[in-house]
Amino acid sequence: MEKQWASGPAGRFALNLQMRLLQQSLAAWPRRGARLLEVNCGEGLFLPLLWECGFDVVGTERTPGLREQAAINAAAKAEVEAAADDHLPFEDNAFDWVVLHALAADAPALAASVSEALRVAARGLAVTFWNTASLPGLCRRLSGGAAVWPAPGHNWWRVWRLLRGYRTGRLTSLSTLAGPMRTWNRQCPVAPCNAWLRGLPLGAWSIIRLDLTPLRPVTPLALRLGRARLRRPEPALECVQKNLASPLNKRRKNA
Repeated sequence: MEKQWASGPAGRFALNLQMRLLQQSLAAWPRRGARLLEVNCGEGLFLPLLWECGFDVVGTERTPGLREQAAINAAAKAEVEAAADDHLPFEDNAFDWVVLHALAADAPALAASVSEALRVAARGLAVTFWNTASLPGLCRRLSGGAAVWPAPGHNWWRVWRLLRGYRTGRLTSLSTLAGPMRTWNRQCPVAPCNAWLRGLPLGAWSIIRLDLTPLRPVTPLALRLGRARLRRPEPALECVQKNLASPLNKRRKNA
């Protein structure tokens, strides 16, 4: 499904905006020496982009055929391993950042995959999904599902509440592809409208980023001292004058 989708005009148009949105959403994450795990990487279309952003990337994919294609697309820029999104073969906090592409068909399966992604994420998690609460999602329902998406859709509000329920950090969200699917074409005059209103949950493809609360840094002792407790330094000239006026110097002068 993913390969057929990406090969069509709508899929190519959508993929371009998805890459731009993913890059914008992850721009706040420090990446020098940071490890990033992409769960459900599929054919690995995002792996080169994540590597070019500066992350040390590892991708996981359950389907063997997609995994082989992902290894080819990664071109030795990222490792690709076999894993299901609800059972990742990594230790707790093994990665700084995790990007989870939601492929779960229902809410319980989505919750299981999010929980597993949070287990291996030390600093943050970004969940990408197709938003059924968007205008394209509404049009798709009205058409009886005639319009094809490459993955199951989820309601933006439900995903937001799921991540907010963990109470482990700050949430931010971006979305793209806000126009009807017939506008997902470079030749369409109103195609630029799909990139508008990124900060609102109106687009067909959404990212909700959870930045985990960092550990409180240890404050150096010098910074804990108030100004009243610090001795004010005396000028060097004043010290010299005190030395000249000392009793020892007077005795030497009289001698």
